[in-house]
Amino acid sequence: MISGRCKPSLLIFTFFLLVSFSTVAAQEKAGHQAEFHTHHPQNWRFTMPKGDPAKGRNVFEKFECQYCHEVRGEDFPFAGVDYGPELSQMGRLHPLEYFTESIINPNAVAEKQHQDANGKSVMPTYNEKMTVQELIDLSSYLASLRPKGVPKEVSGEGKIVAVVSESGQIVVDHQEIKGFMEAMTMGYKVSSPALLKAAKPGDKIRFTIDTDKLVITKIVKLSK
Repeated sequence: MISGRCKPSLLIFTFFLLVSFSTVAAQEKAGHQAEFHTHHPQNWRFTMPKGDPAKGRNVFEKFECQYCHEVRGEDFPFAGVDYGPELSQMGRLHPLEYFTESIINPNAVAEKQHQDANGKSVMPTYNEKMTVQELIDLSSYLASLRPKGVPKEVSGEGKIVAVVSESGQIVVDHQEIKGFMEAMTMGYKVSSPALLKAAKPGDKIRFTIDTDKLVITKIVKLSK
């Protein structure tokens, strides 16, 4: 049963609702969409500040990353055994934040060939040793890397995983391309829309890549 007398707190709450609805109605009537404040902007995403690649190279050497990662074109005092991927190609393949995540959370994305028996990345973490500024600079160094001394064109073999017409890309699960890129599954843009029809998912192909533009310029279907 509802009492005929309202408590003061209920009156205050009712007044607050009336004022709020009146404000929204007034904004809509005036042609302005009502603004609602959230804890962060609607399209917010985490972004890293740009660091100093030269200092990042020193961080790379300080933590002896070259023991596990080859960087073609760099002259580090010790060449490791390549437990991890070769890095000179990686700079133009990923956004800056991808490298940051790979450093602070190696398990986020780890190819099978770089996993241990438990499915975890073989890469150690340095979260208790590396400063935030070192992380920023190292990420910037990795993002700045570009291959050096590679031919204008290289060829590889693999299997088409998907054809993405909207973005003009072909996703290929390919073998190692000697002196250029390790085995991986990756999306490549094509130099001509006609190449999107040259093969379909599941087809084995031989393909040619323009190493400067990183696009596929030729596709030849292979017999299964």
